[in-house]
Amino acid sequence: MSSLCVIGLPDDKLCVVTKGSEKVDLRGIDFAFVTRHWQGWRQLPEPLVARAFEYLTHVVSKTPQDLSAHLRRISAAHRMKCDEVLYGSLLDLFIVLDKRGFSLRQRLLNRFEPSLRPEQQACMRQSLLFGAQAAKSIPHCYSSVFNKGLVGNPQLVVKTGRQEDADFDIFDELHDLIDSGFLEEARQILERAVMQKPDDEALNRELLELYRYTKNRDAFFATYERLQGLPLALKDQWQRLSETLQVEERMQE
Repeated sequence: MSSLCVIGLPDDKLCVVTKGSEKVDLRGIDFAFVTRHWQGWRQLPEPLVARAFEYLTHVVSKTPQDLSAHLRRISAAHRMKCDEVLYGSLLDLFIVLDKRGFSLRQRLLNRFEPSLRPEQQACMRQSLLFGAQAAKSIPHCYSSVFNKGLVGNPQLVVKTGRQEDADFDIFDELHDLIDSGFLEEARQILERAVMQKPDDEALNRELLELYRYTKNRDAFFATYERLQGLPLALKDQWQRLSETLQVEERMQE
């Protein structure tokens, strides 16, 4: 009798529920019960990564505006060490966002561009600046959901009946990046946002919380120094975190 295996509970834990006494074959696990806010994607064992990529590709095809699914799919593609799959995943996100989410697209491209071929890099750079709809030539990609390699100015995004025009809120982008394990990209976007709006309490709170979580002292002090003299929100919290990180650094010496 074959086993039934599902995955997805609880929180960030890898939990497999089976029916049957056979040894679990991780390659056959069903991700259908994973919730949108499940955090276990970052801890997936290697045998599950390709299966997760297949599942996330299905999610992206059905709900193109699900930014979390795109980011987790990109992360899975990177772990698979297949440059064509990574390019297709990035391309699909760029197609869906078009001109929106510039900071997010820029950080992702800066991180993964070395894995792309020159013609793919050129396409992605053009899409970054002018939007994917303006790309003159898109190299063929078998792993892309929304494009298989078109020349000219085609209509790339498949209509799904959902609203396509709504801008992605910066906090939605940040939370999706953090949930998907892109902590460095989230930090850089937040630092840039706080430099532009130093008096924004919400942005400052998010950045401080990220520094507390990552304990990235170098990044914290470099940013804190650049913010001196600006109308910085939550100054007391910045000062307290500075003192805490200095104490922790001395204790490690």
